[in-house]
Amino acid sequence: MSNLSQWSKDVKKALIDKDMTMRELGEQLGYSTAVISSVIGGRYSNASYKEIVEKINGTLGTEGMPERVTTPSDEWCCEVKVELVKRGMTVNDLAEQAGVSRDRMSLVINGKMMNEEIAAKVVELLGIGVPVVSSNRT
Repeated sequence: MSNLSQWSKDVKKALIDKDMTMRELGEQLGYSTAVISSVIGGRYSNASYKEIVEKINGTLGTEGMPERVTTPSDEWCCEVKVELVKRGMTVNDLAEQAGVSRDRMSLVINGKMMNEEIAAKVVELLGIGVPVVSSNRT
């Protein structure tokens, strides 16, 4: 748990204190266990990210937000899409070559979720030279 934000640790403690699983929290809030786990783990940041965090806080009595949610940079995502077009590849083709689901690949290359293994595989497969996460992000 050492690489989790303080908020994430507080949420995990609150789940234990309430004898609640991530699945139960997800069901109560109307989100999948995967989404809840990704938000709590700091690996999910799409447009509804803050709304989900607020709902988690309201349900568990926690406060704040994850201190850092890393997502692939816009520049990296653009490079990936350009390279896919150049090669005549689809997201599905890339996902198959990387050995991951199309949905997970789509989330990563569209900058909605960070998965370092998937990003590294994309860099390897497509020869992307742009850093996955720009150095000026917090």
